[in-house]
Formats: sequence, structure tokens, C-alpha cells
Amino acid sequence: MNRTTVALAVAFFAVVLGLAVLLVSEAVGATELFVVVGGVVALAGVGVLTGVVMRLPDPHEGEHGGGDHA
Repeated sequence: MNRTTVALAVAFFAVVLGLAVLLVSEAVGATELFVVVGGVVALAGVGVLTGVVMRLPDPHEGEHGGGDHA
């Protein structure tokens, strides 16, 4: 497994965990602290996912001279 795969897996897990905490804490009426923590974890996961995707190479780069032809 390379670093990109690990980063994607960790980021996806953070998003799922954060959303689960948000949903469960809202459903059971937990304190606002749990809602905030779930939101922060989910947003951090989205930020990491965005960073990893931005670093991926362009799949169309190198095809047919690399021009912007649609």
C-alpha cells in the first residue's frame, strides 16, 4: 500500500466516523460538544480528502500531446 491509499483510507474513515458521531449524538440528544466534535472530525476528513485528490496526477495528462481538446 502506498501513502496515497493510506491517506485516502484514513480520510474516508474520518468522514464516516464524524458523520456517525453527528447523527448518533443528534438522535440521542447528546450535548453540543459531541455534535461539534463530530463536525470537526468530518470536516477534517473532507479537508484531507481534498488535499489527497489535488495531489493525484491528471489522468488525461500525456494523452495526445496533453492539449485541452474536448
